[in-house]
Amino acid sequence: MRRISILIITAVIVVSLVGSYTLAGCAPVDEPVVDEPEPVDEPVVDEPEPVDEPVVDEPPEVDFDALYEEVSDLEGWDAYEFFESLPERGLNHDQVLEFFINLPLSDANEGLYQQYMDEDLGFYAEIYPEGPFYDDYSWEKGAGTVITGPFSGLELKLPFTDYIPIPEGPVGDPEETYRIGTVFHGFDHPWLINWADSAKWQADQHPNVEMTVLDAEYDNARMATYIDQFIAEEVDGILVWPMEVAPTGPPVDRALEAGIPVVSSDRLTGSEDINSRVTGGLPSNGAQMGMYIAHKLAEEGSFDANMVMLRKPLGASSEALRTGYLIKVLSYFPGINVLESYHDTDDREEAYRNAESALAAYPDLDIFYGTGDHQALAAIEAADLAGRTYSREDGKKIIFVCPDDSKEAMYYIEEGIMDMNVPLTPLQADIATRVLINIITGREEMPYNVIVPDAPMVTIDGAEIFGFQTLTTDGWYEYTWGPPVE
Repeated sequence: MRRISILIITAVIVVSLVGSYTLAGCAPVDEPVVDEPEPVDEPVVDEPEPVDEPVVDEPPEVDFDALYEEVSDLEGWDAYEFFESLPERGLNHDQVLEFFINLPLSDANEGLYQQYMDEDLGFYAEIYPEGPFYDDYSWEKGAGTVITGPFSGLELKLPFTDYIPIPEGPVGDPEETYRIGTVFHGFDHPWLINWADSAKWQADQHPNVEMTVLDAEYDNARMATYIDQFIAEEVDGILVWPMEVAPTGPPVDRALEAGIPVVSSDRLTGSEDINSRVTGGLPSNGAQMGMYIAHKLAEEGSFDANMVMLRKPLGASSEALRTGYLIKVLSYFPGINVLESYHDTDDREEAYRNAESALAAYPDLDIFYGTGDHQALAAIEAADLAGRTYSREDGKKIIFVCPDDSKEAMYYIEEGIMDMNVPLTPLQADIATRVLINIITGREEMPYNVIVPDAPMVTIDGAEIFGFQTLTTDGWYEYTWGPPVE
């Protein structure tokens, strides 16, 4: 009995312990209720208003073909009034120049039409390089680099040093020396020596580039000999400024056959296989001189005028292009008569003798046109010594127009003697040198045609002509070349 009581008591204790264990740990226990924080509103940040991209006015589209069709039958004052209406027709400054550069030849002036055809001036227009600037280049006034000309010793400002730029220092393989042969005419000409200055300056920016510059002295046979000399020396590249197109073709082709790259600057060679041609400005030069003459004669009240042409060597691309594009504009005015054309070999003394002959032969002479400024400057000197500067009807001054922007030409514009000048700076051979360096080092592939920007004409008052804004001498003087007039 006692044993049974003990078992019962034990069972009761076990049951009590199991119940306590279950309450303490095994039964699910409710988590304490924690109050959630009140939701906090995120601060409201105003979204920025969308900003419109600046609107760049695209130049208006111009139907040039329609304009040319409309003007094709006009002449004299009717043509002039059409030219005056170009801004009203929506053409901006650049489009006005484009209009005149591409203006078709008119047969209204039979003499000019026949001269254009007889001299085959259209051939040069057809082969002259054109197209966009390399890498969408855009020139801004003020750009450029001031240098001291290695040959002339003059202070010059090269306008296009940011066009196809190459940093200073070694180029290509820094352990290799690249030799460039440069041949041109001539150290005694202020435009040409400054051309050579700009080429040599660029070469000198690179310690592993050596440039030898030879002067062919206006002798095509000598230029060919110098190119052959460079071929024999196995230079790495040749830079050439040709006086005339045809004679430079065979020697350039010989260099190319020898595996030597060749680049021409300003004028064209007779070689179609040349590596690159750095050109520009010549059609614009001619068109702008034609624009100015038409504008000036209209101001005077009559398009009847006798003109003498003082021109560069026959067969020079620069001469043919400038004259051809001038004639295209003036062909719309039947009263303009060319008394005579004289050619010289880029020699100012020869141009002076030609101007003397013209003044002696023609008492009624209204316009001297020069295809380089040395011709117009020679004409100014000859007219002054002959007492003919103001020898036109009613004592009007002879009209002097020319391209090429020397400091001497700017001086005579400021003096009121030179009527206009349209720049073709010689300070562009640095571009051609960089193009050649890129080719011979493989640094950058260069196009066949590298186009140099056009520059606006310079007039004494910076007049607007047919909607085209001209410059004053102050607006261009920093880029002029040659010695200053004392």
